[in-house]
Amino acid sequence: MTTSDHVDPRIENEVNRQLEILSYGCAEIVPLEEFKKMLRKSITQNIPLRVKCGIDPTSADVHVGHLVPYKKMRQFQDLGHQGVVIIGDYTASVGDPTGKNEARKALDEVTVKNNAQRYMEQLFTVLDKNKTEVRFQSEWFSKVTLRDILSWAGQTTVAKLLSHETFSERLAKGLPLGLHEVFYPVLQGIDSVYVKADIELGGTDQKFNVLMGRDFQGARNQREQVAILLPIITGTCGTIKMSKSLGNYIGILDDPFDKFGKVMSIPDSLMAEYYKYVIGLPKDKLEIIIQGLKDGTKHPNEVKKDLARQLVAFFHGDAIALEMKEKFENVFKRKEVPDDAPEMCFTRGTTLISVLSASKLCESNAEIRRLIKQNAVSIVDGDKLQNPDLIMDDSFAGKSLKIGKRKFLKLV
Repeated sequence: MTTSDHVDPRIENEVNRQLEILSYGCAEIVPLEEFKKMLRKSITQNIPLRVKCGIDPTSADVHVGHLVPYKKMRQFQDLGHQGVVIIGDYTASVGDPTGKNEARKALDEVTVKNNAQRYMEQLFTVLDKNKTEVRFQSEWFSKVTLRDILSWAGQTTVAKLLSHETFSERLAKGLPLGLHEVFYPVLQGIDSVYVKADIELGGTDQKFNVLMGRDFQGARNQREQVAILLPIITGTCGTIKMSKSLGNYIGILDDPFDKFGKVMSIPDSLMAEYYKYVIGLPKDKLEIIIQGLKDGTKHPNEVKKDLARQLVAFFHGDAIALEMKEKFENVFKRKEVPDDAPEMCFTRGTTLISVLSASKLCESNAEIRRLIKQNAVSIVDGDKLQNPDLIMDDSFAGKSLKIGKRKFLKLV
């Protein structure tokens, strides 16, 4: 910009306002100066930015960690920009190489479509449907030719692809690396060309793939997208990233009481992270909480209960959130059995594992045996039940069982 150019202070104020909102909570914006220019041009010309984020519908379940980039997309939407969700029906059959030691098994088309539908239902708890464009990779990849593939391959190098951390680690360990897996970043980069993305959102582990989009757009004479990378959320265990396979997650489909209880189970050290990225608490309010915990004016348990209440309220509303708070306090503070705990008329003479299996409170007999082995099944205000083959006689009638941390069964 030259000294003769006129700077509209209203435009600059809006650029700075949006930049402050959109950069909060980001791990990295690459390149930052290009992002500022994009915002300025978008605001000046009143043309929304196209903000892309992709999903591989390899399962139907979403946890709160998955929602972090989509919460950022919602901020863009609230500022007038367009969200573009890419359903990776092609990359789902390849498997994202990030953190993988082996190739992912291919999924059939019906499973991918069913998973995608369920996935979007959950993402729309965050996104604005009216400002969300949903695209399937098969719209363009089902029409490509061998000539197209060779053309894309010519726009990158083997050396660059093998510099991907996971690829290089696999090769160093002598583990197999399929040629189709090496194409994963290529496919993700080409998506950006087809949807003309201005911004791509992703976790910090997606940096290599997202920057591939810039390469392919530049090779096609498109404006290169800006990469906005978000932190990977730590699981409820407090040590490793949130993952359904590791069981340290808070699922969007979890019932409200489970959501509340899972938040209450996190280490105190995770509260600031969850407030910032899962709740999206503004910086000034977060600083008040952190300072209160530091100087002792706020009690960690009360802060955590408020965190749990806010998370449940986001998905289920304030009334249910307050109800779950009261229920939690009754169960864990006053040692009461919840009023809504299921009742079961059990057959006298059957075993403990048979009764629990018939209650449908556990996913499998293997889970029941694991809980019993871990001393996680007990009579409320009574003994732990340590034998899965314990005979349940009439003496158990009228008693309540506690199964795991948050499940109860009234026996009649």
